[in-house]
Amino acid sequence: MKESPQDVVTAPYGTWSSPLGAAEVAAGAAPIFDAAFRGDEIFYSTKIPTEKARTGLVRTSLSRPGEREQVIPAGFNIRSAVHEYGGASWALDQSSEVIYFVNAADQRVWQIIPGRAPHALTPDTSGRIRYGDLHMSPWGLLCVREDCRSTRRERAIVLLTKHGTTNVLSTHSHFMAWPRLSPDGSTLAFIGWEHPNMPWDGTTLWLVDVRTPATPAVAVLSGDGIERPRRADPAMPSPTDPGISLLQPEFTSDSSLHVISDHEGHWSLYGLDFDPVVTRPIVTDERNAPAPEPIGVDRLRSVIDTGEEIGGALWQLGTRWHLNDGDEVWAHSQAATATLVRRRLTDGPAKTDFGPAVGGTDAVGGTDAAVWETIDTTGETFGTIELLDLGRTHLLLTAKSTRRPGVLYAVDRVTGLFTEIASERLDTHQSYYSRPRVGELGGVPVVIHPPHNPRFAAPDDELPPFIVSIHGGPTGQATPEMTARTSFFTSQGIGVLEVNYGGSTGFGRAWRDRLRGGWGVVDVEDTVAAVNGLVTAGLADPRRIAISGASSGGWTVFSALASTNVFACGTSYFGVTDLMRFVVDTHDFESHYIDSLVGPWPAAQDEYITRSPIRRTTDISAPVAVMQGDRDPIVPPSQAQEFVDTLELAGVEYIYRLYKGESHGFVRAETIIDSLESEFGFYVDVFEIPRGHQHG
Repeated sequence: MKESPQDVVTAPYGTWSSPLGAAEVAAGAAPIFDAAFRGDEIFYSTKIPTEKARTGLVRTSLSRPGEREQVIPAGFNIRSAVHEYGGASWALDQSSEVIYFVNAADQRVWQIIPGRAPHALTPDTSGRIRYGDLHMSPWGLLCVREDCRSTRRERAIVLLTKHGTTNVLSTHSHFMAWPRLSPDGSTLAFIGWEHPNMPWDGTTLWLVDVRTPATPAVAVLSGDGIERPRRADPAMPSPTDPGISLLQPEFTSDSSLHVISDHEGHWSLYGLDFDPVVTRPIVTDERNAPAPEPIGVDRLRSVIDTGEEIGGALWQLGTRWHLNDGDEVWAHSQAATATLVRRRLTDGPAKTDFGPAVGGTDAVGGTDAAVWETIDTTGETFGTIELLDLGRTHLLLTAKSTRRPGVLYAVDRVTGLFTEIASERLDTHQSYYSRPRVGELGGVPVVIHPPHNPRFAAPDDELPPFIVSIHGGPTGQATPEMTARTSFFTSQGIGVLEVNYGGSTGFGRAWRDRLRGGWGVVDVEDTVAAVNGLVTAGLADPRRIAISGASSGGWTVFSALASTNVFACGTSYFGVTDLMRFVVDTHDFESHYIDSLVGPWPAAQDEYITRSPIRRTTDISAPVAVMQGDRDPIVPPSQAQEFVDTLELAGVEYIYRLYKGESHGFVRAETIIDSLESEFGFYVDVFEIPRGHQHG
């Protein structure tokens, strides 16, 4: 309903009443994680808030998207724990009715036909053997398998047959992602990487001959540009050494594929031709196999280069930034905002139905005869797009924009029209959602969410309080999206500023690499520069600015409170407090992450000590709120408890919430409600907003 001028109430910031309460935020969230076609049917996974936020699988159809049914029965929860973050936890068999999925409780792969009871495909190991990155092939189910039965994680790419037989296809890398088989089944392609790299640092494209059990590697495109000594070697190179991040290989024929690379300074999509494996002699003993053929980046040819990022940080397996079916390739291009682009894989110039055609460049800078085009039929500014599946007539994707929260769309491949299949938000209060806009403050990319409530306005002489939100990763990215969590604050009269400090993705390799060796320094400096810009622009009350972040964002919160006096208070959700403990206690995937963020151990031992917030609590004077789950395998609760103990000794005011049953990211409704209400109440107290003057 449109508000008339007389309906608008003038009231101080922070006292506005809003229907977007904490319970509304928790109850209305049903994020969509993945989706796929099977004929006219569409399957998508989503959380079920009324069932302890378990992840289920919904079946609907392109012709009747309003008709939906849950496929996975109660008692099953779709989630992989590979790398702890999981990803790609289910897959459809296109030749039958079978659906494969990983069950969270036991990490086994299960099979189900809708309407029937599921049955397990893999043995019960009490969760010690995990599966993720499920991808269906004509020969069986490809998976990344993670064996946790010893202190050293062992990973392999395996092929599971419908009868449960396991065939090991490769153990060539410590970490593996995106297993794909060539159309003739002879060649396995995947991305691998080794410690101390993370997948956005330097990765390797492997091509493996799988015609015999020997499975020798036949070709390698290495993105790790240096020879890295072992971690214990004190002569380990500086964390600023370059690498190339290769992502998401997808076959286009038996001897060609598409792959993402950032060797030109930003992630773009390239093609690669290689010698067909079937022309090589079969090797039955890998000891007699010739060395793999090294492939250089000069062999890559540009497919789509938008000048922005087609690619991102691989925190969850199975993430896709491009899809193709031999006729055309679709990609998601990301900068401050997201764009859907397409290139036809045919000779001659592309027909541009939806937007302007843009010429590409090849890998050495020459003009490419092909063109790509933007698809924009909605008029919306998208913050993020996630590509999910390419069907015969439509593309499936999720998108979040400045006008709408997350939506699953089917995009017509001829007309470019977007059809809504499902929405992540079920509430009816979108007029109370924030109105984000992108910009730059202090030379740092930001997203600004001013206070917004259609029923309220603030006095002319009052500047708003603000929460500075620090994304995690630290490779995450703040994008302009309408989110219930942000709107919970803005609709009550507290603005939110999201900062894309150095280390964030979406702005090229150089911006991402600014954080290498400078975690706790560069991120804090960029955040303070953005805040100063906000204050200079007259958009915020400098006395009422809080800082909040989760995971690595929590680390930045603590670091900022210990090294600046800009913030009136800070809130950390499961933030890192002690680097020494983190590298010992955290899981394998991130166990060497600090090597690039701060420095290699033991050469950077002094930095580990001096930068850790737990060693700097005497430098903190502002109140602190600490939120933590007691089952967090990434930032164990011992870090929060010890930090709170040191705050107590230092005489720093704090609140501490430890939530039972929660991991790295809160999912239970009661936890979300309590943590949000506690955080808001914390700000009300610190900002001295009278609780008795809430206006309705």
